[in-house]
Amino acid sequence: MSARAPGRPAVLSRPLIVAAARWIADHDGLDAMTVRAVAQRLGTGQASLYRHIADRRELLVLLADDVAARLPLPREGLEPGEQFTGQWLDAYDYLRGHHWAARIIAEGAQVRAGGAAFADSALAVLTTASGADRGDALRAFRVLWHLMLGHLVNSHPVGHPRTHEDAGTAPGPHDEPSPAPGTQTPAPPSDAARDDFAWALPLVLAGLRRSPETR
Repeated sequence: MSARAPGRPAVLSRPLIVAAARWIADHDGLDAMTVRAVAQRLGTGQASLYRHIADRRELLVLLADDVAARLPLPREGLEPGEQFTGQWLDAYDYLRGHHWAARIIAEGAQVRAGGAAFADSALAVLTTASGADRGDALRAFRVLWHLMLGHLVNSHPVGHPRTHEDAGTAPGPHDEPSPAPGTQTPAPPSDAARDDFAWALPLVLAGLRRSPETR
């Protein structure tokens, strides 16, 4: 159960609500992250939160956007090839540290402007490191993005456990979904999964360098 934060926030805001939701997801799992739990964490009532968010679905979108905004930028002082590998592995490690994050990104929560800094910088590094034109680099970026999310989400041998929310239920705007019996938050991916992702990165870059457009 989420521990209640001492006292009541002086000024309730979306960033404060998202920070509390992220704490709950990190410590108790995504299914435990309800509007009720966030309100308890902040020491306030649900009605106060509904002045800032519409429902749990919007909170999930805000969480996804918050995660995307924190994705790492390339490390300075490295060669383009090292920047490319380092940024993607840093992104993998960041998302693995918030094991719920890849799930909400991959399963429909729309990442908005928050991910622009990561996407723009990763695309620029990929273009420089490969010598490819922007169109091919953009395709490679999409491949890498889905590859990373696939490694992070599919930690279960046949995919990841699905919850009642994945089944397409449509609760009312203020309904709080209840975790399905026995539902568990998937465990963070193993080091072997990270090793596989690290192994694939230079292969994608080498393939892009050898493509007809970049010869």
